Amino acid sequence: MPRFFLAFLLLAASLPAADPAPRFEKDVLPILTRYCFTCHGQSSPKLGLDLRTAASTLKGSFNGPVIVKGSPEQSLLWRKVSSRAMPPAIYGQKVPDADLETIKSWIAAGAPFDAPIGAVAKEASEQRARFEHELAPIFRARCVQCHGEKKPMAGLDLSSVASVLKGSANGPVIVEGFSERSLLIRRVLNHSMPPKGAGAPLTEAEIRAIREWVDRGNFSESVSADSLDRPFSPLEAPSISAEQRQWWSFRKPVAAPLPKVQAARRVRTPIDSFVLAKLESKGLSMSPDAPDLKLMRRAYFDLTGLPPTPEEIRAFTAGTAPGAYERLIDRLLDSPRYGERWGRQWLDAAGYVDTTGKDFDPKKTEYATGMWRYRDYVIDSINKDKPWDRFLTEQIAGDELIDWRSAKQYTPQMLELLTATGYMRNILDITEEDISNLPVERYEALFKLVEKVSTSTLGLTVGCARCHSHKFDPIPQRDYYRFLSLFTTSYNPTDWLQPQNRHLYTVTKSEKEEIDRYNAQFDAPIAECKKQLAAIRKPYETRLLDEKLRTLPESIRDDTRAALETAEDKRDEVQKYLAKKFSSLKPKDEAVRKLFTDADKDATEKVDAEIKALEGKKKKLEMVQALWDVGKPPLMRLLQRGSADAPGPKVTPGFLEVLCPPGKTDATRPQDTQGKSSGLRLAFAEWLTSPENPLAARVIVNRIWQGHFGAGIVATPDNFGKMGAPPVNQELLDWLAVDFMKHGWSAKRLHRLIMTSTVYRQSARQGSEAWVAKAKTIDPTNSLLWRMNLRRLDAESLRDSVIATTGKLDTTAGGPAIALEMEPDGLQVVSSKEPPSARRRRSVYLTSRRTYPLSFLGVFDFPVIDTNCTRRVPSATPLQSLTMMNAKFVWEAAGELASRAAQLAGASDAGKIEAAYLLTLSRKPTASEIRLGEEFLHQQRDNYLGARKPAAEAMVKSFQSLAQSLLSSNEFLYVD
Repeated sequence: MPRFFLAFLLLAASLPAADPAPRFEKDVLPILTRYCFTCHGQSSPKLGLDLRTAASTLKGSFNGPVIVKGSPEQSLLWRKVSSRAMPPAIYGQKVPDADLETIKSWIAAGAPFDAPIGAVAKEASEQRARFEHELAPIFRARCVQCHGEKKPMAGLDLSSVASVLKGSANGPVIVEGFSERSLLIRRVLNHSMPPKGAGAPLTEAEIRAIREWVDRGNFSESVSADSLDRPFSPLEAPSISAEQRQWWSFRKPVAAPLPKVQAARRVRTPIDSFVLAKLESKGLSMSPDAPDLKLMRRAYFDLTGLPPTPEEIRAFTAGTAPGAYERLIDRLLDSPRYGERWGRQWLDAAGYVDTTGKDFDPKKTEYATGMWRYRDYVIDSINKDKPWDRFLTEQIAGDELIDWRSAKQYTPQMLELLTATGYMRNILDITEEDISNLPVERYEALFKLVEKVSTSTLGLTVGCARCHSHKFDPIPQRDYYRFLSLFTTSYNPTDWLQPQNRHLYTVTKSEKEEIDRYNAQFDAPIAECKKQLAAIRKPYETRLLDEKLRTLPESIRDDTRAALETAEDKRDEVQKYLAKKFSSLKPKDEAVRKLFTDADKDATEKVDAEIKALEGKKKKLEMVQALWDVGKPPLMRLLQRGSADAPGPKVTPGFLEVLCPPGKTDATRPQDTQGKSSGLRLAFAEWLTSPENPLAARVIVNRIWQGHFGAGIVATPDNFGKMGAPPVNQELLDWLAVDFMKHGWSAKRLHRLIMTSTVYRQSARQGSEAWVAKAKTIDPTNSLLWRMNLRRLDAESLRDSVIATTGKLDTTAGGPAIALEMEPDGLQVVSSKEPPSARRRRSVYLTSRRTYPLSFLGVFDFPVIDTNCTRRVPSATPLQSLTMMNAKFVWEAAGELASRAAQLAGASDAGKIEAAYLLTLSRKPTASEIRLGEEFLHQQRDNYLGARKPAAEAMVKSFQSLAQSLLSSNEFLYVD
């Protein structure tokens, strides 16, 4: 044997043997059992990822494999555990580095395992046998007559294990391991199956046998339930007939010729021709024009949400040149107040709130920081009369119109477009906590988004197709999930961004890094200052803590002290318990500072000032709540019965078939998509705002009409389908929609067209003409608009108008939301920490809470936002009258109104009464109203004097009472 070969053998023998590759059963399964089985080990594992066996682990989740043999970097399982994204932090577990290395080595070695596929199916075999012996006889006797092999009803065949697990055409009927969640069990328990007349209900023993089989589970490996590539069933994707396509709202609007009318002299705009034609066909007519001042007040409230000032009233009444009213409309449309009024209308439809999460705590407000920028974007866009098709496109896909990712510095346009996507962010998303960041909650957020987008832009309740094809409209379940898929590159269920991380900054990534580096230089001196403060405070804190600890049993004092003095992230479980239980013992800052000596007080003030100065030198980072594509586009599947635990066949992004020409339903990336983005939302926006889309323009026009008349031409603005209200005047709606698109989607032009029509100018009074009695019988709800509708002020207009009458309305526009707080009696009011001027800002700038709005607004029908609000339904309740009579806000405003009226009118009662009427009701009082006002003032003064109030105070309070009466009057609360 050659010497060099012998030496090689000796050297090899002296080297330690290479460690064998980890095996699944021996090395990996114990790790997964400890750290992953909470979600991926029990029956019905999350996202279908079952880590109990090598076979199920290699099979992957509903969205595909999680292991790529030989490549940890490409394996989703490794990426999740190595990045510490799994297990979720909320569970308080971290996979140790050594265990991570084991998983990595196992994948790199090809994911070897010992047990051959199927070897662990003993339990499944026993379950099959139990099915044949116990369940099959029950099903054969009671169920297979309808749910047998040949033509099973609803596609549910109960003749074998495989067919039972497959479920019906609408999805699974059992949930492995959970009989209480299984549809089959629910149906036999409530005796809806077998149906009446088809036999007696199942006995308790029979139901118990089925339940025990389901609860035992462990039969999933006996059947391949992967339906990823199966075709859609007829129930999931029913064909759409030519007849269904003929529903009025599914057809492209066409502008009909203007109808001829008998009362042609009343026609001012094309709107009048359509409305008059309908009225005349019923033997009706239009009411006379409203008086000028009433029409002026109506126009002010409709366009600005505020009453005219006395100066504006005088200027309008003094104008004698023709066209004064038309010029007034133009001035109001040019006012910044117009955007605040009509911006609020769209914010309702957009479901705008400033808060995040469920907002269930009335005492605590958690802000979506920077969301107010979207509110300001809306108001600014409305004021600029941004074409509505562009307005929608920016909100749906503003980020895809610009390559913001590659920008060295954001331009104002980039920031505007990113801010616009806040529309897509205002949804109820409760995944901010790891414990709720689960597939079910992620999909719930997506379902809310689809509901909002469809009702606000398409006027369709597509959400009905989430669990099954729509029962009334031709919207297959397949189309629902194709539509939902348009948004999943951004709200990515497999690469989810929690809401607290779903924001950008007003600076680029490189600029932020530079700001962070700049700010870091102040961290050390600030930390040193805080250390000095802690040293000053320490003896005082110790003294206070000692005093409080004496109230505890001596046996736990030392442990409690240690718990309270240990940093939160370093406490053990016992210390966490003690710190939480006795948190009230920890001395408060104000209590500590009260004990300071003068020297320590001076020293503390100097250090505080130094910290404030250092913090002031830092550059601030401001957030934008925006939407953008996240991660790799996910594989999306139809969710059977709307359950994330029951995925069906895969779907591709697309539009609703009934609204598309044949073969034109797929969403593809538009050529003008900018940057690294899928372009799916831009494709949707372009499809939505295309002149070929039959719904978008109709929905917008109807909403604007609703804002002027109190009800839309279609009374259900979120439902243009078969279960919605039919249009009162379809020819008018279609003519307006076509005209709207033809003239650049200009909302201001549409306002002008509506408000200069005779229909809008009509009096709300029911006249004495002979045809009026007939109109009350034929059209008691005034849907044909034979007169103007009497409308109560919306909540914001009412509050803003109360403030406006005092002359102290602060018209400062934009900026962060004005904070609210809860008073001891439970009322939500403007926070006492806000400057006094904040209480006089317009209501649109107050914090908009999902559940707890400003109480005054809530009384007057400000919506509680679950998804969005497409129409506020006005109410008339005793609480509203009581609020106007007793609210501190109204009483104080009445005092300021009285003072303002006195300044305008001088000392005479009649003059002050006249000024108060002009400020509140936009008109002068009649002689009898002045006389009644004087009598009221005298009576009130006598009452106050009788209560031993000084004469001057009695005079002031009596007029304050009169002012409150005017603010509480129907004429102030309503616009006619």
